[in-house]
Amino acid sequence: MLRATDLTVEIGPRLLVADASFTVSPGDVVGLVGPNGAGKTTLLGTLAAAARAAGALRGADLADEEDAQRVPGVAFTGTLAWLPQESPPVASSTGLQRLLSARGLDHAKARLEDARRRIDESADARARDRAIKRFSNLQERFEMDGGYRAESEARSIAAGLGVPAGGLDRPLATLSGGERRRVELARVLLSQATTLLLDEPTNHLDADAKQWLAGFLADFSGGILVVSHDLPLLDADITAVLALDPLTASIESYQGTWTQYLKEREVRAASEARQRKVLERDIKRLSAFVEKYRHSNETMARRAMVTERRVERMKASLTPERRSGRKVAVRFPSPPPVGRVALQATDLARSYGGPPVFKQLSVDLERGERLLVLGLNGAGKSSLLRILAGVDQPDAGEVRYGHGAALGYYAQEHEGLDLDATAMEVMRATAVTTDDVLRGVLGHFLLGGDQANQRVATLSGGEKTKLALARLVVGRHNVLLLDEPTNNLDVQAVEAVRSALASYGGAVMLVSHDTPFVRSFEPDRVLFMPEGSVDVWDEQYLELVALD
Repeated sequence: MLRATDLTVEIGPRLLVADASFTVSPGDVVGLVGPNGAGKTTLLGTLAAAARAAGALRGADLADEEDAQRVPGVAFTGTLAWLPQESPPVASSTGLQRLLSARGLDHAKARLEDARRRIDESADARARDRAIKRFSNLQERFEMDGGYRAESEARSIAAGLGVPAGGLDRPLATLSGGERRRVELARVLLSQATTLLLDEPTNHLDADAKQWLAGFLADFSGGILVVSHDLPLLDADITAVLALDPLTASIESYQGTWTQYLKEREVRAASEARQRKVLERDIKRLSAFVEKYRHSNETMARRAMVTERRVERMKASLTPERRSGRKVAVRFPSPPPVGRVALQATDLARSYGGPPVFKQLSVDLERGERLLVLGLNGAGKSSLLRILAGVDQPDAGEVRYGHGAALGYYAQEHEGLDLDATAMEVMRATAVTTDDVLRGVLGHFLLGGDQANQRVATLSGGEKTKLALARLVVGRHNVLLLDEPTNNLDVQAVEAVRSALASYGGAVMLVSHDTPFVRSFEPDRVLFMPEGSVDVWDEQYLELVALD
């Protein structure tokens, strides 16, 4: 169980949560909602840090110990596991070792594999006997600790989430960003923690994996606090919703499903609007009385003074007016001229120490063309875009750019952003222009004020996405390579990106599993990975987007 009492969360000068109280009990599935930048990710990170300090965080990485901090008002019964919005740095371990680390079995597994190798490498019979004895002891201990059961369970969970067969036996560095993300989710589900904190767990999941996850969470006996733009998927299992309001830094609690929350929110908003209207009318009436009799005879002046104090109390009790989320105004500038073929790749191949992810892949992108890249998870979509953007080098083949080509690349993992820099410093490093212009662009993405001077590492996933898109805007590109640009974005921001791309005149190569977004993108052609075949776009291919 997780209990927060009068919890306050701040980042620098920004107050994100003030005096919030809530409980996540066994059997609860609580949705945490609020606009991008409201502080949802920071709140989950704060709760995880408190659990780490209390020794209640399962599978905590040693590198994260410095983030442990005791948080007044946060208490735990049992253990907690946390899925951050962004995966940790790639380690040298395999996917399976990473999963087993959730139960502290990764080192035991490594020792077991080392003992197995020593048997094969033994120089004589005596050394071999010692190695066999050591292996037997380690194997018995591993089995007593539930290692083999955990390994079987890990593979089952990973398969349900769409990690490809054999993916767990490969080093994490050879997995795609989406595959690593699914390994981290599987690690949390394997942890046997009694409370789960899940930050956008459906990112990078295809339709089948989302349904599998929904079934797993429905059967989970512990408590769950989840941030997700796919809460409708979990509608039937949601027991409560916590709504974080950035205007007041408050958290409102709603009992019931996601659908019930939406209805109750409208009822509360209408009731507050009526109460506010009555209160504003009384304030106006009493204020007029104060002004009329402030300088009247002693008796009336005294009454005016008392009434004025009453008016001040009434003004203080006015609840902040609810307003719909501000829209993100995004518009890409007119692209500079480019040759007819903006980009051309010939006979590309890429592997990560094993079988090639793709080979002999050729594709071109013409001026102003829209190309959608489709393929199952692990088919090499992100690897292709990284090669085309010049971030990675292919094992074979070459990439040629058209005359005047200016590439802009959006990476799904935000690895191009300097986490130690501020948002303004990132923008200054991208374009040579005045700070006023850069602040204006950040403001369009709702990253103005204090957020412009905030370290990138402290921004939420949605805010990092907006910063990465803002950097594309000031870059003046005529070719955009976009890898899952709508991940972590709320509805208003997704609509803004869709609208901006609709009026953009440059060439775009897009990777996305967001079916409505792809439909509005209106591709000209589609590239199928990993085979590299290209076809004219047809609406029938929308069915494959959700399977991506």
